[in-house]
Amino acid sequence: MSLQGLQEIIKNSKYDAVLLTGLENPVASNNLKYITGYTGSFGFSVVTQDKQYFITDFRYRDQIQIECPNFIYQEIEKSFVKTIESVLLKEDIKVLGFDQKIRFSEYSLYQKMDVELVPLDNVIESLRISKQDQEIKLLKKACKITDQALKYVIDNVELVGKRERDIEVMLKSKMMELGSEKTWDRFIVASGPRGAMPHGMASDKIIQTGEFVTFDIGCFYKGYSSDLTRTIAIGDVDPKLVEIYNVVYEAQTKAVELAKAGITGKELDSVCRDIITEHGYGEFFKHGTGHGLGLDVHEAPRVSQANDEPLELGACVTIEPGIYIKDLGGVRIEDDVILTKDGCIVLNEFPKKLIRL
Repeated sequence: MSLQGLQEIIKNSKYDAVLLTGLENPVASNNLKYITGYTGSFGFSVVTQDKQYFITDFRYRDQIQIECPNFIYQEIEKSFVKTIESVLLKEDIKVLGFDQKIRFSEYSLYQKMDVELVPLDNVIESLRISKQDQEIKLLKKACKITDQALKYVIDNVELVGKRERDIEVMLKSKMMELGSEKTWDRFIVASGPRGAMPHGMASDKIIQTGEFVTFDIGCFYKGYSSDLTRTIAIGDVDPKLVEIYNVVYEAQTKAVELAKAGITGKELDSVCRDIITEHGYGEFFKHGTGHGLGLDVHEAPRVSQANDEPLELGACVTIEPGIYIKDLGGVRIEDDVILTKDGCIVLNEFPKKLIRL
């Protein structure tokens, strides 16, 4: 479906073909993976209205036959640029669309080719928004691994006295044990006053009794990412923290209840923002309510005041309001959901009601 969708776009565009690349750039290579199914670390694809080529070296020859059986394999001989050029010449390509996420150094090489280069304006990303059934299965599996890893650590590890970094390592190890192919590079494990840092990456701070701990964690399963945030209490905590937890919980659960295809990103963001503001904490919720999730942890669409566009059927988005108060701490609760015509499918099963250890 993704390849057919791209070829339909090419038929109605000003470019004759599209070049997708996977050259030392994981962001751009996700678009290559989406269109071709290729999981290797080095490769290029030229897609025309009715043909599709895959260009790489001998190391991936057999892999291409398995993963990209509908692509014409072109082995690199002297240089990948020369090989791409030979395909363009064979297909009489005059205008070539390219992924604008590639690095400038790579773009400089393509400028030497005898072809007009046209940057793609989020063309592939727009195809990626609405998730197919197989993609949803992979997202759900990634979420299940993440849920299980957090549950294991909370149920089996004495958090008090441990460094935040220690807990990060345990979570990552458990995710790999449960079948993830890799985890995020850094996890948020923010305890006590550090919970007021929305991106409080795990540090050497020691977790203590009487603190909230916020976990924002995720892994990849067959290319697709999860994104889970939960905040838990260690012992007796400041009643003010419990109060803000209840506000965030109310906002997050209401947004999940109202989330569906067709609502705009701004409208869904306002569900959370209005509730938090009504309780007097509007100034402490500064980020958007959510973002798209898939091959990238952060992708289209946005659930924020900046997005007036209706959210697409089948989109996977996060719903993650938060409140952050300096010198006190913070709370964020996040689920990953698939938008349907009548509501949404929540991919996470980890409890959202306040857990006290």
